[in-house]
Amino acid sequence: MKAWRWLLLLILGAAIAWTVAFWVRAPGYMDAEYYYTTAQRLVDGAGFTEPFLWNYLDDPIGLPHPSHLYWMPLTTIVSAGPMVLFGKSFRVAQFPFLILTAVLPALTALLALQLHGDQRWAWRSGLIASLPGFFLPYLVTTDTFILYAIIGSAALWVMADASQRPSASRWLVVGLLVGLGHLTRADGLLLLIPALIALWWTEHGKVSAVVFLVLGYLLPIVPWCTRNLLVIGSTFPPGTRRALWLLSYDELFSYPADILTPARWLSSGFTAIFRARFQALSTNIQRLVGENGIVFLGPFMALGAHRLWKQPLVRLAVIYLVVLLGVMSIIFPYAGSFGGFFHSSAALIPVSLVLAPVGLDTAIAWGARKRGWNLREAKVILGAGAVALVGILTAGLVWTRVIGPTPSEPRWDYSLRTYQEVGELLCQLDDSPDVVAINNPPGFYLATSMESVVIPNGPVESLWQVVQRYRVDWVVLDANRPADLAALYNAPESVAWLELAATLQDSDGRDIYLLKVSLETSQP
Repeated sequence: MKAWRWLLLLILGAAIAWTVAFWVRAPGYMDAEYYYTTAQRLVDGAGFTEPFLWNYLDDPIGLPHPSHLYWMPLTTIVSAGPMVLFGKSFRVAQFPFLILTAVLPALTALLALQLHGDQRWAWRSGLIASLPGFFLPYLVTTDTFILYAIIGSAALWVMADASQRPSASRWLVVGLLVGLGHLTRADGLLLLIPALIALWWTEHGKVSAVVFLVLGYLLPIVPWCTRNLLVIGSTFPPGTRRALWLLSYDELFSYPADILTPARWLSSGFTAIFRARFQALSTNIQRLVGENGIVFLGPFMALGAHRLWKQPLVRLAVIYLVVLLGVMSIIFPYAGSFGGFFHSSAALIPVSLVLAPVGLDTAIAWGARKRGWNLREAKVILGAGAVALVGILTAGLVWTRVIGPTPSEPRWDYSLRTYQEVGELLCQLDDSPDVVAINNPPGFYLATSMESVVIPNGPVESLWQVVQRYRVDWVVLDANRPADLAALYNAPESVAWLELAATLQDSDGRDIYLLKVSLETSQP
């Protein structure tokens, strides 16, 4: 492509990323809040620790608690890096994610040229990558999306290249990228599967390829496993295995977590087990079409994959997609359908956007043959129209999900502002509020700097056990409470050991109850 097009892609990518970031001025949701708050702790010298508990899978002793025993640490490390130099603020932590989002269009166009060499297709791929639909606001916050998009797609590309031109250095890079992918997301380990298949495709040097693949993988992973071994006595947190035995997503927050057992899971019956996995697969396929396919580009991506099927990168990307769908639907159906698949599918963003213009042109050529269109005009008009439609759809999504009806008070910040109000009211009611039980501990800590634990999934008795064990002073109960606490939410003064101290409303006008705990009162 001509130099001005590369420059325009960089300018366009930066302009759109910075424009969206103008309204994404806080992490926005629990995952991103977790990475940002733990990055702050890292900068403060507190190490990999968290002053809150958002699940009880590892039977935590108390606060502070070792961090990243469920999620992986690379996003926290990347967020902390600039804050070491320029001070603690979300804007500073956000900066690396903005830079990577800004260069995504140019990197996508570069990948397109490497894959098929068509400059016009590459140009359109770059334009679409600047407005990637549902993913856009998540790319510019402190979450794994843009890191995994860059690392995952790079890993797929290098392993495809290594399968055709094997060398020790290429397989070392593949291993390093897979290791970084795993350090970004726990399911990043799945990148090893297409890597091993690519290795199998090589015609010679398989033994040395395995050695350098493993060596590259271990370079970023061994230090983290060593940390885990020193802190918890295990290379990988044993508590996360309990996530295999969930019967609903909310059970991720169960207390005590030792109720999550294979026997209990099996006792639910094979009908329920299979139904949950079928529903998860259905949900993930819908998300694949809507989010990754940007609603209407999915068929063109599939058509492009068919046209370029002989390319190793395309086959490896499809293999990764099938593996990811299987794991996120069958092994982890609840975590997968509630966001895990959306997060991990970010690795396919560049590849899928490379395929979309290829498939679109293939469909246009078919239409020209069947309908007698002027092929040249149809490619120009329909190609430009597809890019414009993606832009309109992305703008609409950003407006509804990020900005909202009041641009001066973006919807993205609603939870942060609500928790700030809760914190201010708590400080008025209690000079030194200690541990708070709440729906989103990382977000609450970010807003108030107060230690917190998550309200457990289960009945009032489970909440009582958490209150006693972690010396909880206050319970903040909102509309997103566990289903078993519906009666308490509807009658917040119905429990003897909880005193309703104050009520306020969230952004949707729903009640939030501030309940003072009395540990001296016996449980009814």
